[in-house]
This record gives sequence, structure tokens and C-alpha cells, in this order.
Amino acid sequence: MPCQRTAWIGCDRQRTPPFHWREIKSRVLMTPLALSPPRSTPEPDLSSIPQDAATVPSLAAPQALTVCLYINKQANAGPYLERKKVQQLPEHFGPERPSAVLQQAVQACIDCAHQQKLVFSLVKQGYGGEMVSVSASFDGKQHLRSLPVVNSIGYVLRFLAKLCRSLLCDDLFSHQPFPRGCSASEKVQEKEEGRMES
Repeated sequence: MPCQRTAWIGCDRQRTPPFHWREIKSRVLMTPLALSPPRSTPEPDLSSIPQDAATVPSLAAPQALTVCLYINKQANAGPYLERKKVQQLPEHFGPERPSAVLQQAVQACIDCAHQQKLVFSLVKQGYGGEMVSVSASFDGKQHLRSLPVVNSIGYVLRFLAKLCRSLLCDDLFSHQPFPRGCSASEKVQEKEEGRMES
């Protein structure tokens, strides 16, 4: 009996009946190994391991990217921001999603402004995706502006650096904490006051 290669497999020369592929497949699936329950790897003993996300990453829930933005309260506030209001800001914004931190920082600049309208006009409008808004009150109305979608601390810092350059108040924000104490301009001022007293 000649073997037909296209339709049948398993023919041999001893006149055994040819097997159809489906029959062979079902016979393979019915082997004792296939019917036995799947072997499982025993779970490791985790009782002696601290159960926090820093030491057991496989047990930690996936976290969204969060950033923290620090405020330099000793920075030059420039002509557009009130120094007293800047000094009343929190030490940092976050840790939160980058878009939330950007929104808080831009809103803080608007809230610390001598004239909210001017600072508000410098804020770049964002489009599409996840949107957060900032607001300002001027001309007897509440105005809203959407901020661009951000997904990294780098973008947050670049956006704020451009805004701060426009406001003439560089070094207002950083991704690292600022040292506490007097700024260089305050130290010079204190020395001058000391000379005047003596």
C-alpha cells in the first residue's frame, strides 16, 4: 500500500493502517503524562523576608511614575512674583504623577504673581491626552488653561525652566532638595547691614 504524503502520516511497510494526523494528535494528548496534573514549583518561604516594596519587588503592586519637585524659597523671585508668597510655598510638590506636579508648580507661580494675568499669559497651552488645568483670576473672571501632557521629570523641569526664564526667577525649582539657609544675596545684604550698624 503506497503512502500518501499529503493526507496521511504514519504509514509503514508492515501494512499497518495509516493514521490521520488528528488521531495521532489525540493519542499524544491522551498519554499518561498528559493526563497527570501539571507539576508546580513549591512556593518559597517568604516569612523571613520583609514585606515592603523595596525588598520584594515581585510582591509590590506596579506603581505609576511619580516625581518630586523642590522649591528654592531663597531664589530671586524676580519682578513678577511676590517673594513673601514664594517663601510660603511648601518645601516640595509631590511625589505625584509628573502632570500633577507640573500643575501644582505652575499654579503656585500664578498664585504668587503680582499680576496673575501676566504670568497666566506666559503659560504654554497643552493639547490632547491627559489634561490638567491651571486657573487665574483677572478682569473680573476666572480663566482656565490646560497644560501639556507630561510623563517625566525632565519634561517638567524643562517646562518650568522656560517659564521661570520668562519670569526672571531662575533656580526656583529642582528635582533635588535645596540646602536650607540664606542665599548668597541675603548674606551680602546681612554683611552690609552689619557694617551700617558698626
